[in-house]
Amino acid sequence: MITENVELHNIAELVSLPDSDGKAICRIPLDLRDKLNERAQACSMQAAGCELRFNLVGDEARVTLEMVERPAIAEVYRGPFLIGWHVINTAPTEISIAKPERHALLARMPQLQSVPFAPDLFRVALPWRPPVRLHAIEGDLMPPRSDQVPDQRYLAYGSSITHGNSSVGATAGYAMRTARRLGVDLVNLGFGGGAHCEPEMADYIAARADWDFATLELGINMVPWLETADFAERVAYFISTIAKAHPHKWIFCIDMFPFYMDFDPGAERNHAYRAVVRETVAELALPKLRHLDGRDLLRDVTGLCADVVHPAPAGMGEIAANLATRLQRTMTS
Repeated sequence: MITENVELHNIAELVSLPDSDGKAICRIPLDLRDKLNERAQACSMQAAGCELRFNLVGDEARVTLEMVERPAIAEVYRGPFLIGWHVINTAPTEISIAKPERHALLARMPQLQSVPFAPDLFRVALPWRPPVRLHAIEGDLMPPRSDQVPDQRYLAYGSSITHGNSSVGATAGYAMRTARRLGVDLVNLGFGGGAHCEPEMADYIAARADWDFATLELGINMVPWLETADFAERVAYFISTIAKAHPHKWIFCIDMFPFYMDFDPGAERNHAYRAVVRETVAELALPKLRHLDGRDLLRDVTGLCADVVHPAPAGMGEIAANLATRLQRTMTS
């Protein structure tokens, strides 16, 4: 999506608001949003994995943002290189962006070492939560060229863990860290509390042609309330619909990362849910469909937060390191 000569990456729609001059960001089409559960509807309006991308033709760009409910941090990059971070307040907050010191050296970096984003491309990584309002983008700008961004896209669907919960910054979640390690672009479809594997979401991902490989994180948002048989029905449609629509793309189905049920000897549904994901993938027997056990990606229990659900920053880093290794090894073998 392009507006004011700026690419709105991972943003499907800008929504006008009756109570604000700014526009709300939605990561999925509104007609799809209306068909999902309430948590997914709310989280789709949070900018996980969303970026403003542009080339700076003039001397300066000005971006005005506003957070809902509480302040949060946006990060500004030149290509893959961090320029700085900015606190966005609950009132319209202007960020001024100019070429950094040593910009000439940064422009030569691709000649010295391969980098995923061209260093002359500016990127404003938006906070993953709470919702953000876009008020204005000003300056002499041009949208990105195709040769300035990675040529592969990684789509990540999942829960609040994929969304980025407990991450401090916009780029600190496991999905973004995994993309960075692999040198690819990210489409983040994480929905905190709302990854319910609705058939409409499966149909939407299956219909998208703008991704090259995907991870589907399945289960944690349904394990407290959905019977295993009903989970199996949802997962069967979800995985088969996406995988059969893209038989030549690698798709990795991640079951649940370690969480509180795994430390309760009497718990059963955690084992049953993991078996559902594993067996669904095995029964489909598609050449580029794989199952990954979440416990193999996060092995150190001290990487969990005190709620024994969400990975802490260290846990996000461990997941990304292990996941990137597994993905790269599989896709290049």
